[in-house]
Amino acid sequence: MPFIVINGSNSFDPNNQVEYATEAEADAKAREILGAFPQSLIRTAQLVKTYRAQVTITAEDVPEQDQPAE
Repeated sequence: MPFIVINGSNSFDPNNQVEYATEAEADAKAREILGAFPQSLIRTAQLVKTYRAQVTITAEDVPEQDQPAE
């Protein structure tokens, strides 16, 4: 199962989206981030499930209605 590194101090960190094949790879990345940002809260986690969804958006023109004469 893949592993991820979660920077709890920065939700926008792109490293939060990277999957690592082994725990050792994730651990090395976590230590690298912590070395650069020692004030951060860094976690490693093993992925159990990945969820994906797809949304379809459609648009169509609405026919114009005639305005009543005044």
